[in-house]
Amino acid sequence: MRENPVRWGASWVLRRARLVSVDPAALEALAEELARNPDPEWVERYHFQGEPELTLRYLLVLDALNFCFWPPRGFPKATGAERWSVPGPYGERLTGYYALSFALRQVAEEAPGFFEGEHLAGLQAEELSAVLGDIPLLSWRVRAAQEVGTLLLRFRSAERFFSSAQGRAQRLVELLTAHLPMFRDAAIYGGRWIPFHKRAQILVADVWGTFRGQGPGRLADLPWLTAFADYKLPQILWARGALRLHPTLAERMRNHELIPWGSAAEVELRAAVVVAVEELTRLLRQRGRDLWPFQVDWLLWNAAQGPLPVPHHRTLTWAY
Repeated sequence: MRENPVRWGASWVLRRARLVSVDPAALEALAEELARNPDPEWVERYHFQGEPELTLRYLLVLDALNFCFWPPRGFPKATGAERWSVPGPYGERLTGYYALSFALRQVAEEAPGFFEGEHLAGLQAEELSAVLGDIPLLSWRVRAAQEVGTLLLRFRSAERFFSSAQGRAQRLVELLTAHLPMFRDAAIYGGRWIPFHKRAQILVADVWGTFRGQGPGRLADLPWLTAFADYKLPQILWARGALRLHPTLAERMRNHELIPWGSAAEVELRAAVVVAVEELTRLLRQRGRDLWPFQVDWLLWNAAQGPLPVPHHRTLTWAY
């Protein structure tokens, strides 16, 4: 099995980084905290689970659209708490990923034809807006859904596509990034290609979680996956002192300034997340918690959902 290029790419970046570094002592303290947390579980109540073909189509669309929920109305001047949200199943307001997963679940239950390849390939902005409301970055999401539709038409079914990975997480990531251009999440740093493949990798984990490791979710090489470098993990790692930021970068982030996609600061933030989670995985294993890196990612992401003393970085991108 070939090493995950996300893993070696992140390590290569962090050895050269000037704006972001990892604090070993803070990681030790964070590992002690996480070791007391229960194992992360797949949150079924916000996801669709039905017959395999429709479920796989749902997951493809879910993670194709799973990026950048944060821009408030009035951006870039507004920095308040106005966020895209949908009503949840228990009267709560859902935001971000869970808002998307639940909104699409309702579509799968009430109008499963939405997920047909022919429909997705020709999807228009008004149709997606009718489903998701005032979601940010609508045009990018329309394009991402159209790519899924084209893939489904090419393979004739989602089950055919996923079965072509032959039960291997690595192969599934490679197929996703080969056939879906908006899953090719990578940057150039120091003249070198640095992949992150956040949404491709998270889709693999979502398939595993949805199917409880059975059927399409039976994947032999899940430890190959890395952390899913996004907005929330740099935020909680910074809040816990596990990431150290250059003062100028910290000030920019506290002031809600845009950190351009592919910039040195943005690449170093994401690379540091991957490296930090690898180290946390090792430290947790020393403490008797044998988790895979993406499960450690889930632990951190869950812990990051409450109030944090620092903001997340702001990068407008379809990558995450």
